[in-house]
Amino acid sequence: MKKRLLTSIAAAVVLTSTIAPASNISAINDLRSQKVSAATDAQTAFLNKAAKQAVKAAKKYGTYPSVMIAQAIVESGWGQSGLAVNANNLFGMKADDSWGGATYSAKTREEGKNGKSYYITASFRKYNSFEESFEDNGKKLREGVTWQPLRYKGTWLENANTYAEATKALTGTYATDSKYDIALNSRITSHNLNQYDPVISKATKHYTVDKSGSVYNWPTNHSVAKAVGSVKSGEKVTVTKTITYNDGSTRMYIEGKGWINGTSLTKGKTTTSAPSTQAPKGATKVEKNLMHNAYVYDAKGKKIKGKMYKVNDEEGTKLIATYGTKTIKKKTYYRVGENEYIAAGNIDGTLRFLKHNAYVYNQYGNRDNTLKRKKNEQVATYGSAVKINGKKYYRIGIRQYIKKSNFM
Repeated sequence: MKKRLLTSIAAAVVLTSTIAPASNISAINDLRSQKVSAATDAQTAFLNKAAKQAVKAAKKYGTYPSVMIAQAIVESGWGQSGLAVNANNLFGMKADDSWGGATYSAKTREEGKNGKSYYITASFRKYNSFEESFEDNGKKLREGVTWQPLRYKGTWLENANTYAEATKALTGTYATDSKYDIALNSRITSHNLNQYDPVISKATKHYTVDKSGSVYNWPTNHSVAKAVGSVKSGEKVTVTKTITYNDGSTRMYIEGKGWINGTSLTKGKTTTSAPSTQAPKGATKVEKNLMHNAYVYDAKGKKIKGKMYKVNDEEGTKLIATYGTKTIKKKTYYRVGENEYIAAGNIDGTLRFLKHNAYVYNQYGNRDNTLKRKKNEQVATYGSAVKINGKKYYRIGIRQYIKKSNFM
């Protein structure tokens, strides 16, 4: 059986430059069994540094930044392992035959066919910076290993719908630990790491090609991907998947062709867009971000059957055209068409006061221990309360929710 190139520092390499593997395993196991509290100053500093590099590498190689940051935390003990301190190696990357750079030797745990552990002194890759470590990890996740190039394909943005699917794909492949995904997921939820992840939409949209060019096999930087076809200026295409990054840039999958940068396409009609409507004559159009699914009402405040504006997915927003506001039954509405209105609270939010200190949760109901709102603080909530795991929450931002019971 071939030895794997990657080994989990969380279960192997020491957290200091002095090798003490047995105590390290115990410490990490204890760490995984504990609830993760708010980040310390040192952890916050590590996150600030790591997040910047993870976002850069993840966009280049088409992976989840949250997963890469969580790996760095688990594998390097928040950047305090011997490999991290002495070699800027955050991911336990071994120096195999393909590595021509500097190396650093450390004792690491291996697991035999019988499941028993044993220790060896191995050579690991030594980097000049954290940036190089994240770059190498992104490359490894995308390109796999020599005997299995698609080993980590389950972590790719085009294959994993959520970060949880990506961490599951790493379990048993990147690390032999059967609970590796649990360790990663706990870091992601506890420190709100998915705030760095792109939004993935499967909405079917129609576009016109703005300029001729190539399409690629992967939603990565073109230096990483391979051109598999082309499109011509003026060509009508159908996009079935869109990846939107935090900087607003997009990569889109053209059905039957391949991936392309969103800047190469001109928007057309979207099959999952808002219901067809007619713009009021003479009215000034102002585009607004819809933060919550919204029913459509007439000028008398009566709900129009079968009409609703929806955000692109459960985490996203949607840019819609509005034509001023109108007060209906003492409530403010945005005009979105001839005799069509939606409640302003779905766009501007409704200010509510907190009666208790309140944690912020993500769309899965996982609490972020680093985010807390204070008692009596005024918070903007969007739309009506939604149910997550049987409990009611108000949405307060993208991927952010507070329990309804915490509000006055």
